[in-house]
Amino acid sequence: MGEELKGDIPTWPVRARIELTEERIVENAEAEEDEGQAVCVRAIFGSMRERAKLYAEQMLLLTEFFTRDPDASGCLDDADISAMKVALGLRCSIPQAEAQIRDAHRSVELMPLTYDVLAAGDLPEDFHHYLLRRMRRLSDEQVGIVDAHVAGWDLRSISRSQFERHVRLLVALVSAGSLTMPQSPVRDVRLDMTDPESGTATLLVSGPIPEITALAHRLDVSARDVQKAQRHALQDELEGPLPFDIDENIRERGRPLSLATLRYAILTHSMLDIDPVQETSTAYKILVTVPAMTLMGLEDAPATLNGITPIPAEQARDLAAGHSTWQRILTDPITGAYLPVVAETYQPTAQMRLQLRLRHPVCAAPGCARPTVLAAEDDHILEYDHEHPDRGGPTSIWNLHRLCWLHHQQKTAGRTDPVRAPEDPEDHARDAAGRRPIGTTWNIDREIRARTREERDLLTPILATLLATAWEQHQRAHADAARLREEQERTPPAERSAEERRSVRRRAEGCPPAPPPKPSDGWDDPPPF
Repeated sequence: MGEELKGDIPTWPVRARIELTEERIVENAEAEEDEGQAVCVRAIFGSMRERAKLYAEQMLLLTEFFTRDPDASGCLDDADISAMKVALGLRCSIPQAEAQIRDAHRSVELMPLTYDVLAAGDLPEDFHHYLLRRMRRLSDEQVGIVDAHVAGWDLRSISRSQFERHVRLLVALVSAGSLTMPQSPVRDVRLDMTDPESGTATLLVSGPIPEITALAHRLDVSARDVQKAQRHALQDELEGPLPFDIDENIRERGRPLSLATLRYAILTHSMLDIDPVQETSTAYKILVTVPAMTLMGLEDAPATLNGITPIPAEQARDLAAGHSTWQRILTDPITGAYLPVVAETYQPTAQMRLQLRLRHPVCAAPGCARPTVLAAEDDHILEYDHEHPDRGGPTSIWNLHRLCWLHHQQKTAGRTDPVRAPEDPEDHARDAAGRRPIGTTWNIDREIRARTREERDLLTPILATLLATAWEQHQRAHADAARLREEQERTPPAERSAEERRSVRRRAEGCPPAPPPKPSDGWDDPPPF
């Protein structure tokens, strides 16, 4: 331990045994055949250093932009419009832009010593990402203490494992007994589309260890009780439905469901009791779009959940088979754009709302990633005139989009101004007719302009091309068969009879059949036999 104290935390040296340089990193490449790899490794090492410098430069630009942006007023909590502008430059979502702005502000303003090491290329970008993640719960003062300690380490040469171990220890020492640390574990439930290819999702429940352990115990006890009831029902050959037989095949299997499956069944098929709170009625529906060719079993193209997440074809067919009513969604065969429906009133119809969910599965504002299944609003781009409907914007697919509550408020306040008025009249006609996904121009604070387009059915153009190709192949095969039939009809009956006898003889002798005659442009050519 060092003698100097920084923030009541003793400093200690973190050094590598050998200084890491471009030459040292490939010192073992002595064989002549390794020369090419040595050059490549040196280049990779150099690119790592250059990437760290570019990363530091981007952080500096983000910090300068944020501090100069009048919309933010220097407050990170009011930086939504700033984040929208940054998202356009980084080509990312607004939440990602917000996170990068916060990281940049913390790095440049609160961690100047380690930032200088990063800007020199001596601290790898990934090391810096790890350092930021470990310090997100620290106060500004604690961040300064960590910055002073870490900057004194041999950051150019130490290994990743060394860096992580010492950072964990330092953060633990700095935050020990701190009020800024969470006073209780986080309680959260998150949906993760784990494996869309196999149609699998994960519901991640996080919370205090005793509560989660108790929940797991109750699920386990309930699953064992249900499994015992299923086993007795099978042994006693009881009639009627079996409890939690989610696939209705336990009798065919001849054995109860596994405990893991029963835990899932109990968790997903039990009523959620929130008494005495009145449960809100909602029109929420799970929207699964299945291509017609997949529905008929002619293709295995995936379906989509809410227009975003792929679902395997077999799973989609099983879902469709369990419902008596389907709704048809028409799309343009070339572009995949959803064809519009028309309404005469201010409120969109149910069919229009369904289409809007497909066209805007997330908020229509540039960079926003909030889903529009719930807590979203249908918004007229051209304002609807309630007193004189013919003078205002129509309630049509062309004039509607879905916005999250935050960006709907910002549009109402004039912070953003979406426009659907293409400069090219032909573009306007195609957009209004639904021949392609509708585009929107967004003016953000009258300074920045962004262009967005609605979502479309990505599979329709592919399936339409496959159908067109199959039809062309069918037409060619039909034309070849018709031409061959005409040639055979032109052959004298005696020759046809002789060829048939020879074919029968060859089949009886086990000889391969004679190849069919080649098409000929002239009918005076000698026969091919």
